[in-house]
Amino acid sequence: MSGNVTVKISNFTNGVNYRYDESVLPLTTASECYNFDFSSGALTDGYGIEDAHFFNGYSIKSVFHYKKFDHESGQYADQIIGVSSAGEVYVAPLNNPSQISKWQGIKLSGDPTFVNYRLYGEDVVIISTPNEGMLVYNGVGEPYFVESAPTITSMALHYERLFVTTTGEKNSVWFSDDLDPTNWDSSLDGGGFIQMLDERGAVNRVISYLGYVYAFRDYGITRITAYGDQTDFSVSNLFVSSGKIYPKSVVNCGDRVIFLAEDGLYAFDGVSASKILSHLGDLIKKGESAVGAYANGKYYLAFNREQNGEIVGNERANESGNNGLLVYDINGGEYALSRGIIVSSIASIDGTALACDETGRVGKISKCGSIFSIPLKKKWSLPKSDWGKQERKTVRQISIFTATDIKVTLISDKRKSTVNIKGKSEVQKRRISFSGRRIGLDIETNSVNVNVSRPTLGASVGGF
Repeated sequence: MSGNVTVKISNFTNGVNYRYDESVLPLTTASECYNFDFSSGALTDGYGIEDAHFFNGYSIKSVFHYKKFDHESGQYADQIIGVSSAGEVYVAPLNNPSQISKWQGIKLSGDPTFVNYRLYGEDVVIISTPNEGMLVYNGVGEPYFVESAPTITSMALHYERLFVTTTGEKNSVWFSDDLDPTNWDSSLDGGGFIQMLDERGAVNRVISYLGYVYAFRDYGITRITAYGDQTDFSVSNLFVSSGKIYPKSVVNCGDRVIFLAEDGLYAFDGVSASKILSHLGDLIKKGESAVGAYANGKYYLAFNREQNGEIVGNERANESGNNGLLVYDINGGEYALSRGIIVSSIASIDGTALACDETGRVGKISKCGSIFSIPLKKKWSLPKSDWGKQERKTVRQISIFTATDIKVTLISDKRKSTVNIKGKSEVQKRRISFSGRRIGLDIETNSVNVNVSRPTLGASVGGF
């Protein structure tokens, strides 16, 4: 039987699917896609990192937005705090980031936790690490230590109390005195702790959400009702996970909490958790290093992703670290995936997602298609398929629109053939002769300002 067949990708909005084998995917769904954004229907620049002009020349591993109102001047005096890979702490005014000062005699080991708080009418930032303990900084001079505080691993402000998780057995949530998060004296009028001894495991992260404190544990979520007097506190268990929950991925995104577990991503509404983006399948290889943040309506997750034998960007520099980035629009459901970027931390600074990379640079996550002006390799793959016809097919023509130079590779079960196409402001056509029973297609580029649309393959079936 002979004839002709045309395969046309009218738009790319179906995205990518890593859950199913490429042989069963529809032709409009990619089997691989990274460093492209497909939310507009065309392939455009995906998310990368551009210079944020914070702490240039310093090796920074994490940043925090310290929000402060100066009552004397009647103006906001926000600062950005940066912790170096050696544990040194630098601060700079948010509106004048080149004016950098350093805390003397203080080094923070491990991963510090920060929270903004108005203490006795003054805006302060509370900082804590498992080794150094708790510090309080009011924006002037040096911070002071809180000697009585427990060894904190995460903390959340809730109704003027500070709720924290700690090192050690990790089976309790501690809370401070009402109206004073620096007072940890255990008493009915002061601080205390809530023990959680059940199958959900260690308590690793706390957040304040929808009027409750939620404790995220190894294998579940526990809700703490904590209003006013501590004698009225109560605890209820809400969710049991089939896989371990990774605490640094847990992010309050306004009307939901998003987190990563061993078996995928979840959205939690305060009562129950449901899987999201299940088509990502086993793309996320390891979650221990995963870190998340929320900014401008989007959930950002840096994670360790499968490489499938291919190295992109600087992935080889840290193959066990966060070489992948997910940006998920929580309202529209659009998402984009990047790779080749090694990210150690992400933070929301003045409504923008900032990332620290493995070299200690601080950058803004944006649709720039590059990492600090170096273009990232971009790839989109049409899965190999028989196009609904078992006969041998021969592709005779490729047509596509591309604003920048791209490489188009046809792939069968036995061979490949590549066509280089220059960028133009019109649809281009290329003659080719490529045969196979199952045929796929890769679109690749190292350019920025890309715009690729309407790829079409014209083929003959049988009869040759």
